[in-house]
Amino acid sequence: MTVYFPLTCYPKDGDQPLSSTDVTAVGAEAWGELLGMAPEQLADVYPLTQQHAERVRQLTGIRLDLERYDYFLEPEEDSSL
Repeated sequence: MTVYFPLTCYPKDGDQPLSSTDVTAVGAEAWGELLGMAPEQLADVYPLTQQHAERVRQLTGIRLDLERYDYFLEPEEDSSL
């Protein structure tokens, strides 16, 4: 089973995503460390906050504009493989 890690951006006033970027290459270990949990526990949707912003930029090159948007790490399992 493979787990993908999309980082999804939503407008502050909406529930439809504006964009989703595959950040799987960063690795489950790094995301687990960022979120304070074991990588194998990453199975939910996780809001990314100002506390995470600098590390997300270091890991992905993506600058979080938290004034205008909400960001979430949304792990997805692909059991088809």
